[in-house]
Amino acid sequence: MIRTFIAVPIPEPVQKVLADTLFRLRASYPEVKWIRPESIHLTLKFLGNIKEDMVGGIAMGLDNVVQNYPCLNLSLKGLGAFPNTRRPRVIWIGLQGDIGVLKDLASRLDKMCANFDIKMEPRPFRAHLTLGRLKRPTMIDLNLAIKEVNFTASEVLLYKSELFRDGAKYTVLYRSPLGSKGGDNNGRR
Repeated sequence: MIRTFIAVPIPEPVQKVLADTLFRLRASYPEVKWIRPESIHLTLKFLGNIKEDMVGGIAMGLDNVVQNYPCLNLSLKGLGAFPNTRRPRVIWIGLQGDIGVLKDLASRLDKMCANFDIKMEPRPFRAHLTLGRLKRPTMIDLNLAIKEVNFTASEVLLYKSELFRDGAKYTVLYRSPLGSKGGDNNGRR
């Protein structure tokens, strides 16, 4: 069994803005387990543990869904927390732009994964990038100014996630370009 998820990778220029944001947050809140900038991604669907022989079928399903969507224009927009800012467990940075299309894509991926007996997500999709997690909720001031850098999401990836003491390690299992309808794509790079 391998732990997997489907996500949009974050381009390097955006990772640099996230690194700056994390640097400023880390100084004020060392008790938060902050994510490494290069590990931050836009999760569309968490699959959980799957059998390795399911990867090929999920990759084909991913291509079938993703090919019908254009590249997405997105930008960073403000900090937030789940479940709320009074008792945060997850600190995130929001996104704006083609969010309606992104929500529809996430919904279609969720339905596609249900064909593989992967549980559908009961919560509504919220476009965000997780920056950090707290074991114990603590009041945090999330009024930090964020540079609203624009970026284009051009592909959706199937990742394997391995958890280690110093953080998760992500391995790309499959790449599916957005808007590739009619193109030749074996997905592997």
